[in-house]
Amino acid sequence: MNLSSKANFKDDYKNSNKSCDSCGQIIKCGEVSQALLFNGAAIGTTVPAATMTLDTSKFCNPCIIFEFSSNVIGTLFQGTLNFQLYRSCKNQLPIPVGPQYYFTQPIPSIFANMFSFFVCDCNSCSNECCTYSIVVSAGGSTPVVGNVGIFAARLAAMIVDNPNHDDDCYPCNNLCCKDNRTILKCGAPGGTSIAPGALSGTASTISTLALNTSCLCNPCVKLEFTSTIAYSSPTTIDSTVVNFQVFKLCDNQLNPIPVGPQVVFSVPFTTVVPPAIPGFSGTSTFSFFVCDCDNCTHECCTYSVVATTATTDATVTISNARLSAIAAENNCRC
Repeated sequence: MNLSSKANFKDDYKNSNKSCDSCGQIIKCGEVSQALLFNGAAIGTTVPAATMTLDTSKFCNPCIIFEFSSNVIGTLFQGTLNFQLYRSCKNQLPIPVGPQYYFTQPIPSIFANMFSFFVCDCNSCSNECCTYSIVVSAGGSTPVVGNVGIFAARLAAMIVDNPNHDDDCYPCNNLCCKDNRTILKCGAPGGTSIAPGALSGTASTISTLALNTSCLCNPCVKLEFTSTIAYSSPTTIDSTVVNFQVFKLCDNQLNPIPVGPQVVFSVPFTTVVPPAIPGFSGTSTFSFFVCDCDNCTHECCTYSVVATTATTDATVTISNARLSAIAAENNCRC
């Protein structure tokens, strides 16, 4: 880029930035709600669980991360619940955003579990007012057995005006820094399958994300991971353990380094009362977050989540695995 083109780039950026009265970032929480499904509900029966309306008219390049949290309580419930986020803007019909997440209870039980996940929407248009909804539907292959309620259901959203050049790890400088100094980035979904008998120590990268923090002073990054884990076994005595670890590979590094602690998922043991057939299966969400506040400025880093087997007696499938990052400045005194 020559001096003339640099000057043009500077003028173009200033002109485009003047036309956008950005809010920087917004956090919004929806109202607490609930949804109920009763015994005998047919496959495909849907109920709304949480809604929220967002106005992105004050953003130039909006990126939104939605977090859903709920308390699933069942009374002799057996079945599968599908959770999907939908977006409806202006007079458009609702369209799905992100993947479906599943909650499965394989045998009739009385229980109470927390169920949460996050979804990113970085394809929304600015100058729009949209309603987002979490819809729960009865899934699986049989009607609902027993009763189940999704209580304390709430949708929260964080909207950020992202730098236009973050995806390409563009070498930012003071000309293109936004006043909000916050970056929200979501990686592509991934996953893997682990078969019984897989060797201990077998590793698979299930989600990656590239992040450019060169526009930030003293950056600190919060990395959130979410996934759906399905498992099955023909017996009740199997043991399967999978370790999850976030790694970081930055400019001029030869090998990735770990970020945060290792977290563990274990297929639960189960006891089955005769004459039920031994064996079990289930589906659950698995999520965690780690922080990385040891970043150097002017870096472009790739973060990866690696799943490593410890013991593998059951079949485990990890799907909808996604990593997100929120990067902000600790202070502006570089």
